[in-house]
Amino acid sequence: MSVSNAPPRRALWAERVAYTNGMLLDQADFQVEQSYHRGRLSMLARYLHGTGTVVGLNVEMHVEEPRRIAIQPGLGVDRAGRIIESPLTLCLDIDRWYEDRLDESPDAVERAFNTGSGGDPDHILADIFLGFRECETAKRPAFEGGEFDALGSIAPLRLRDAVEATLVLRTEDNPALPRPSVPDVTGGNFNARRRNLDASKREDGWLEDIWWDDFDSELRADIEHPDPGLAADIFLARIKIPAVSGNPPTLNATIAPVIENEGRRMVYSTADLIALSR
Repeated sequence: MSVSNAPPRRALWAERVAYTNGMLLDQADFQVEQSYHRGRLSMLARYLHGTGTVVGLNVEMHVEEPRRIAIQPGLGVDRAGRIIESPLTLCLDIDRWYEDRLDESPDAVERAFNTGSGGDPDHILADIFLGFRECETAKRPAFEGGEFDALGSIAPLRLRDAVEATLVLRTEDNPALPRPSVPDVTGGNFNARRRNLDASKREDGWLEDIWWDDFDSELRADIEHPDPGLAADIFLARIKIPAVSGNPPTLNATIAPVIENEGRRMVYSTADLIALSR
Protein backbone atom coordinates (compact mmCIF):
# COMPACT_ATOMS: atom_id res chain seq x y z
CA MET A 1 0.00 0.00 0.00
CA SER A 2 1.46 3.35 -1.01
CA VAL A 3 0.55 6.66 0.62
CA SER A 4 0.22 9.98 -1.20
CA ASN A 5 0.74 13.31 0.52
CA ALA A 6 0.37 15.32 -2.69
CA PRO A 7 -0.85 18.81 -1.81
CA PRO A 8 -4.37 19.63 -3.02
CA ARG A 9 -4.66 21.92 -6.01
CA ARG A 10 -7.19 24.57 -6.88
CA ALA A 11 -9.10 24.50 -10.19
CA LEU A 12 -10.53 27.67 -11.74
CA TRP A 13 -13.83 26.17 -12.94
CA ALA A 14 -15.70 23.07 -11.77
CA GLU A 15 -16.50 20.72 -14.67
CA ARG A 16 -18.51 17.50 -14.83
CA VAL A 17 -18.92 14.92 -17.57
CA ALA A 18 -21.84 15.35 -19.99
CA TYR A 19 -22.86 11.75 -20.72
CA THR A 20 -24.23 10.68 -24.11
CA ASN A 21 -25.04 7.18 -25.38
CA GLY A 22 -22.17 5.77 -27.42
CA MET A 23 -19.59 8.23 -26.08
CA LEU A 24 -16.04 6.92 -25.57
CA LEU A 25 -14.77 7.69 -22.05
CA ASP A 26 -11.29 7.18 -20.64
CA GLN A 27 -9.52 7.45 -17.27
CA ALA A 28 -9.38 11.24 -17.30
CA ASP A 29 -13.16 11.52 -17.72
CA PHE A 30 -13.91 9.37 -14.69
CA GLN A 31 -11.35 11.32 -12.65
CA VAL A 32 -13.09 14.56 -13.64
CA GLU A 33 -16.42 13.09 -12.52
CA GLN A 34 -15.03 12.20 -9.09
CA SER A 35 -13.20 15.51 -8.77
CA TYR A 36 -16.38 17.46 -9.51
CA HIS A 37 -18.41 15.90 -6.69
CA ARG A 38 -15.51 15.87 -4.21
CA GLY A 39 -14.64 19.46 -5.06
CA ARG A 40 -18.20 20.75 -4.62
CA LEU A 41 -18.52 18.99 -1.26
CA SER A 42 -15.15 20.25 -0.03
CA MET A 43 -15.96 23.83 -1.00
CA LEU A 44 -19.26 23.63 0.87
CA ALA A 45 -17.59 22.06 3.91
CA ARG A 46 -14.93 24.79 4.13
CA TYR A 47 -17.29 27.75 3.84
CA LEU A 48 -20.40 26.41 5.57
CA HIS A 49 -18.75 24.53 8.44
CA GLY A 50 -15.10 25.63 8.54
CA THR A 51 -11.92 23.64 9.08
CA GLY A 52 -10.62 21.88 12.17
CA THR A 53 -11.89 19.29 14.64
CA VAL A 54 -15.54 18.27 14.36
CA VAL A 55 -15.58 15.71 17.21
CA GLY A 56 -13.03 13.62 19.07
CA LEU A 57 -9.32 13.60 18.12
CA ASN A 58 -8.34 14.44 21.71
CA VAL A 59 -4.59 14.16 22.28
CA GLU A 60 -3.53 12.57 25.56
CA MET A 61 -0.92 10.27 27.05
CA HIS A 62 -1.52 6.56 26.48
CA VAL A 63 -3.12 4.99 29.55
CA GLU A 64 -1.04 1.77 29.49
CA GLU A 65 2.16 3.02 27.84
CA PRO A 66 3.34 6.29 29.46
CA ARG A 67 5.90 7.07 26.74
CA ARG A 68 3.29 7.09 24.00
CA ILE A 69 1.00 9.87 22.86
CA ALA A 70 -2.52 8.75 21.89
CA ILE A 71 -4.87 10.54 19.48
CA GLN A 72 -8.41 9.41 20.13
CA PRO A 73 -10.78 8.52 17.24
CA GLY A 74 -12.69 11.40 15.73
CA LEU A 75 -13.61 13.50 12.74
CA GLY A 76 -12.23 16.68 11.23
CA VAL A 77 -12.27 18.83 8.10
CA ASP A 78 -8.89 19.78 6.62
CA ARG A 79 -8.03 23.12 5.01
CA ALA A 80 -8.93 21.74 1.57
CA GLY A 81 -12.40 20.78 2.82
CA ARG A 82 -11.71 17.04 2.89
CA ILE A 83 -13.15 14.87 5.65
CA ILE A 84 -10.51 13.44 7.99
CA GLU A 85 -11.96 10.37 9.67
CA SER A 86 -9.83 8.49 12.18
CA PRO A 87 -11.79 5.42 13.36
CA LEU A 88 -8.94 4.06 15.50
CA THR A 89 -6.65 5.43 18.19
CA LEU A 90 -3.37 6.67 16.70
CA CYS A 91 -0.19 6.36 18.76
CA LEU A 92 3.19 8.13 18.63
CA ASP A 93 6.24 6.78 20.47
CA ILE A 94 7.99 9.80 22.01
CA ASP A 95 11.42 8.22 22.49
CA ARG A 96 11.58 6.73 18.99
CA TRP A 97 10.37 10.03 17.48
CA TYR A 98 13.04 11.93 19.41
CA GLU A 99 15.82 9.60 18.26
CA ASP A 100 14.73 10.12 14.65
CA ARG A 101 14.81 13.90 15.10
CA LEU A 102 18.33 13.71 16.56
CA ASP A 103 19.47 11.67 13.57
CA GLU A 104 17.91 14.18 11.17
CA SER A 105 19.07 17.44 12.74
CA PRO A 106 20.63 17.79 16.21
CA ASP A 107 20.70 21.56 15.65
CA ALA A 108 16.91 21.67 15.18
CA VAL A 109 16.45 19.71 18.41
CA GLU A 110 18.59 22.22 20.31
CA ARG A 111 16.58 25.13 18.87
CA ALA A 112 13.34 23.41 19.96
CA PHE A 113 14.54 23.32 23.59
CA ASN A 114 12.79 25.81 25.89
CA THR A 115 13.39 26.75 29.49
CA GLY A 116 10.34 26.03 31.61
CA SER A 117 8.15 28.78 33.04
CA GLY A 118 4.77 29.14 34.70
CA GLY A 119 5.03 25.69 36.27
CA ASP A 120 6.08 23.95 33.05
CA PRO A 121 9.38 22.00 33.05
CA ASP A 122 12.28 22.56 30.66
CA HIS A 123 11.05 20.96 27.47
CA ILE A 124 11.25 20.20 23.76
CA LEU A 125 8.40 22.00 21.98
CA ALA A 126 6.44 20.15 19.30
CA ASP A 127 3.03 20.31 17.60
CA ILE A 128 0.79 17.49 16.41
CA PHE A 129 -0.96 17.78 13.04
CA LEU A 130 -3.47 15.40 11.47
CA GLY A 131 -3.74 15.09 7.72
CA PHE A 132 -5.77 13.43 4.98
CA ARG A 133 -3.79 10.83 3.03
CA GLU A 134 -4.67 8.70 0.00
CA CYS A 135 -3.60 5.05 0.09
CA GLU A 136 -3.55 2.87 -3.01
CA THR A 137 -5.10 -0.55 -2.35
CA ALA A 138 -6.43 -3.60 -4.22
CA LYS A 139 -3.94 -3.82 -7.09
CA ARG A 140 -5.31 -5.18 -10.37
CA PRO A 141 -3.86 -5.91 -13.83
CA ALA A 142 -4.14 -2.89 -16.11
CA PHE A 143 -2.81 -1.38 -19.31
CA GLU A 144 0.25 0.74 -18.71
CA GLY A 145 -0.05 4.25 -20.11
CA GLY A 146 2.52 6.89 -20.71
CA GLU A 147 5.53 6.78 -22.99
CA PHE A 148 5.65 2.98 -23.16
CA ASP A 149 2.52 0.82 -23.25
CA ALA A 150 2.57 -2.57 -21.53
CA LEU A 151 0.12 -5.42 -20.96
CA GLY A 152 1.60 -6.89 -17.75
CA SER A 153 1.36 -3.91 -15.42
CA ILE A 154 -0.81 -3.46 -12.34
CA ALA A 155 -2.64 -0.43 -10.95
CA PRO A 156 -4.61 0.34 -7.77
CA LEU A 157 -8.31 -0.47 -7.98
CA ARG A 158 -9.23 1.72 -5.00
CA LEU A 159 -7.97 4.75 -3.11
CA ARG A 160 -8.50 4.64 0.64
CA ASP A 161 -9.20 7.86 2.55
CA ALA A 162 -6.66 7.46 5.35
CA VAL A 163 -5.09 9.74 7.97
CA GLU A 164 -1.58 10.45 9.23
CA ALA A 165 -0.52 12.09 12.48
CA THR A 166 2.70 14.13 12.38
CA LEU A 167 4.63 15.39 15.40
CA VAL A 168 6.70 18.40 14.35
CA LEU A 169 9.52 20.17 16.20
CA ARG A 170 8.86 23.88 16.76
CA THR A 171 12.16 25.71 16.54
CA GLU A 172 10.70 29.24 16.26
CA ASP A 173 10.29 31.74 19.08
CA ASN A 174 6.62 31.71 20.15
CA PRO A 175 5.25 29.70 17.20
CA ALA A 176 1.76 30.77 16.17
CA LEU A 177 -1.40 28.84 16.97
CA PRO A 178 -4.28 28.55 14.46
CA ARG A 179 -6.48 31.55 13.82
CA PRO A 180 -9.81 31.57 15.72
CA SER A 181 -12.52 29.48 14.07
CA VAL A 182 -15.29 31.94 15.00
CA PRO A 183 -15.15 35.48 13.51
CA ASP A 184 -14.88 38.38 15.93
CA VAL A 185 -18.18 40.20 15.43
CA THR A 186 -18.82 43.11 17.77
CA GLY A 187 -21.90 45.27 18.15
CA GLY A 188 -24.35 46.58 20.71
CA ASN A 189 -27.27 44.29 19.85
CA PHE A 190 -28.22 41.37 17.66
CA ASN A 191 -29.05 43.44 14.57
CA ALA A 192 -25.78 45.37 14.81
CA ARG A 193 -23.77 42.17 15.18
CA ARG A 194 -25.58 40.62 12.22
CA ARG A 195 -24.84 43.65 10.04
CA ASN A 196 -21.17 43.46 10.99
CA LEU A 197 -21.11 39.74 10.27
CA ASP A 198 -22.81 40.23 6.89
CA ALA A 199 -20.28 42.90 5.96
CA SER A 200 -17.39 40.68 7.04
CA LYS A 201 -18.68 37.77 4.93
CA ARG A 202 -19.16 40.00 1.88
CA GLU A 203 -15.85 41.85 2.11
CA ASP A 204 -13.44 39.34 3.64
CA GLY A 205 -15.17 35.96 3.48
CA TRP A 206 -13.79 34.77 0.12
CA LEU A 207 -10.53 33.01 1.00
CA GLU A 208 -9.52 31.39 -2.29
CA ASP A 209 -7.13 34.17 -3.32
CA ILE A 210 -5.54 34.12 0.14
CA TRP A 211 -5.25 30.37 0.66
CA TRP A 212 -4.05 29.46 -2.83
CA ASP A 213 -1.05 30.82 -4.76
CA ASP A 214 -2.98 31.13 -8.02
CA PHE A 215 -5.48 29.23 -10.16
CA ASP A 216 -4.53 25.56 -10.53
CA SER A 217 -1.98 26.04 -7.74
CA GLU A 218 -1.07 24.51 -4.40
CA LEU A 219 -2.55 25.39 -1.02
CA ARG A 220 -0.58 27.96 1.00
CA ALA A 221 0.48 27.12 4.54
CA ASP A 222 -1.23 29.12 7.30
CA ILE A 223 0.43 30.71 10.33
CA GLU A 224 0.47 27.48 12.37
CA HIS A 225 2.20 25.36 9.71
CA PRO A 226 6.01 25.12 9.97
CA ASP A 227 6.22 22.97 6.83
CA PRO A 228 4.46 23.81 3.51
CA GLY A 229 4.01 20.06 3.00
CA LEU A 230 1.53 20.09 5.90
CA ALA A 231 -0.47 23.05 4.53
CA ALA A 232 -3.77 21.14 4.41
CA ASP A 233 -3.31 19.37 7.77
CA ILE A 234 -5.19 20.49 10.88
CA PHE A 235 -3.46 21.43 14.12
CA LEU A 236 -4.43 19.22 17.07
CA ALA A 237 -2.24 20.03 20.06
CA ARG A 238 0.96 21.58 21.37
CA ILE A 239 3.24 19.21 23.29
CA LYS A 240 5.89 20.17 25.83
CA ILE A 241 8.15 17.13 26.23
CA PRO A 242 10.25 17.41 29.41
CA ALA A 243 13.97 17.53 28.68
CA VAL A 244 17.33 18.32 30.28
CA SER A 245 19.56 20.99 28.77
CA GLY A 246 22.62 19.67 26.98
CA ASN A 247 24.31 19.28 23.62
CA PRO A 248 22.01 17.80 22.51
CA PRO A 249 19.20 17.94 25.11
CA THR A 250 18.06 14.64 26.61
CA LEU A 251 14.48 13.70 27.41
CA ASN A 252 13.40 13.63 31.04
CA ALA A 253 11.26 10.50 31.31
CA THR A 254 10.45 11.12 34.99
CA ILE A 255 7.99 13.90 34.12
CA ALA A 256 4.91 13.48 31.93
CA PRO A 257 4.64 15.65 28.81
CA VAL A 258 2.30 18.65 28.94
CA ILE A 259 -0.40 18.43 26.25
CA GLU A 260 -2.39 21.52 25.27
CA ASN A 261 -5.47 20.72 23.16
CA GLU A 262 -7.09 24.14 23.57
CA GLY A 263 -5.25 25.87 20.71
CA ARG A 264 -6.96 23.93 17.93
CA ARG A 265 -9.73 25.15 15.64
CA MET A 266 -13.15 23.59 16.21
CA VAL A 267 -15.96 23.05 13.70
CA TYR A 268 -19.40 23.70 15.22
CA SER A 269 -22.65 22.15 14.05
CA THR A 270 -25.98 23.98 14.09
CA ALA A 271 -26.90 22.05 17.25
CA ASP A 272 -23.63 23.18 18.88
CA LEU A 273 -24.36 26.84 18.09
CA ILE A 274 -27.91 26.55 19.45
CA ALA A 275 -26.51 25.07 22.66
CA LEU A 276 -24.01 27.94 22.97
CA SER A 277 -26.75 30.55 22.51
CA ARG A 278 -28.89 29.29 25.38
